[in-house]
Amino acid sequence: MNFGFGQSHAKAHLLGEHSVVYGYPAIIAPLLSLNCKAEVISSDQTLIETDNFSGTMYQLNYRFSGIYSLLTELLKFFQQPDLPFKLHIKSNVPSKKGLGSSAAYSVAITKAFFDFFDYQYSDEEVYNFSQIAENKNHGKSSGGDTYAVMADGPIFFDSSKDATILKLDTEAYIVIADSGTAGLTSQAVKLVADNYHRDPKKYGSYFKEMGAIAESGREEIIAGDLVDFGDLMTRNQKLLAQLGVSTPYLERLIKIAIKNGALGAKLTGGGLGGSIVALASDKETANQIKSALSQSGATGSWISKI
Repeated sequence: MNFGFGQSHAKAHLLGEHSVVYGYPAIIAPLLSLNCKAEVISSDQTLIETDNFSGTMYQLNYRFSGIYSLLTELLKFFQQPDLPFKLHIKSNVPSKKGLGSSAAYSVAITKAFFDFFDYQYSDEEVYNFSQIAENKNHGKSSGGDTYAVMADGPIFFDSSKDATILKLDTEAYIVIADSGTAGLTSQAVKLVADNYHRDPKKYGSYFKEMGAIAESGREEIIAGDLVDFGDLMTRNQKLLAQLGVSTPYLERLIKIAIKNGALGAKLTGGGLGGSIVALASDKETANQIKSALSQSGATGSWISKI
């Protein structure tokens, strides 16, 4: 019996979501404690199982067309388009929360099939296949999420120059808090695109400023200046609000995080719901922020060292 295994993890955008789709850089951190694991086993008939789905390829196409497209292309690549298999996916990455669940699924599945066929793959090949699902899911994917759910450290992502791991010598933590409402990535991407096409000068200036913030953020991380990096996160949030992808409740959680010691805070992911991310200089402060957010209605919260 053939067997293949693949694993990935969640991510949090620290700077530059949305503007990254338009060619500007972003900084994204991996969340290693939230992971996605995929197992492929040879079988007499095809069955795909996740935490909220169990069915055939046909049924998968109806509900999860991105994963269906990815599986179809993987089987074509290995010249086994009709191969029956059992795919089991176990993930604790919350979906629709701006934490990269779709990218985590895509990367874990791709790695599992490469392992199943005993294929010696490169990171570039994992990225290229995973983007099949990401582009199907989101209409236009920058690719940053895919790189981040494969990385073991924060990345500076430039869609024209690939991804670079950023080395942070100073201790720092991020707190992720789930607002309790689903993020609407596809709708948010479309909203921003519609606004940009309606007023390219205005919204283009927002993207340009967000790109400059991400460039500055890279320098602050390298220098270990968490205070200035936190200020950049908060500046980035104001621009995201101007793009129209924040919500009153996300803004409330951000204010609570800053009031309780966060150096900076913002939404993470597409927005219109989902999660926020807050920066803390030490574990004690991170725990204080996490507790305050939970008491204020956040339905889930996590601390990750960066």
